[in-house]
Amino acid sequence: MTSNIAESLNAANLAARELPITTLMESLRALIQQWTNTNRNKAQKTTPTTEKKLANNFVDSMTKNVNPINESMFEVVELTRSWVINLKEKTCSCNRFQLDKLPCAHALAVIKERNLNVYNYCSGYYTTRTWLETYNNSTYPVHNHTTWDVPQNIKVIIVLPPNQKIRSRRPRKRRFIADWDTKNRRCSKCGKHGHN
Repeated sequence: MTSNIAESLNAANLAARELPITTLMESLRALIQQWTNTNRNKAQKTTPTTEKKLANNFVDSMTKNVNPINESMFEVVELTRSWVINLKEKTCSCNRFQLDKLPCAHALAVIKERNLNVYNYCSGYYTTRTWLETYNNSTYPVHNHTTWDVPQNIKVIIVLPPNQKIRSRRPRKRRFIADWDTKNRRCSKCGKHGHN
């Protein structure tokens, strides 16, 4: 439903989009190479934003009371609302635990009450090892096109521009904002923003 990656690339390449296609592709390759290297260095030095999410969820969990149902299921109560957490299956009735694969505030209340290790309930995707593996590969520069070994059946293909009507006005550079993107929606279960 989103095109955040394309929007990021478009915003970063406003000037390069006016260049010929081969120069544009080289600009994109250099940009991705730079981003990968920067993110690889960050993954080696800093803690992911996961720690911040866990810290925020931990603060939210302080006001919640835990009532055991059985060995793996618990009811978490706050004022007039309640949620059911299953630690064995890593689920919560607010659905944040299942969606994020990270303990929500309700699950953290149970984990804290039972003196369990919170990292045992986090997905492997949030580990530093997985984060480093994301940026393990490198993006190498492409040599001059005169040294390329292009097969003959590709050389004979003539690529023409698309057959479309060109408007007389200046082309639009900003993205179209969708209706759902502008509204500030809240979850009906947990009351938080950002996941509806």
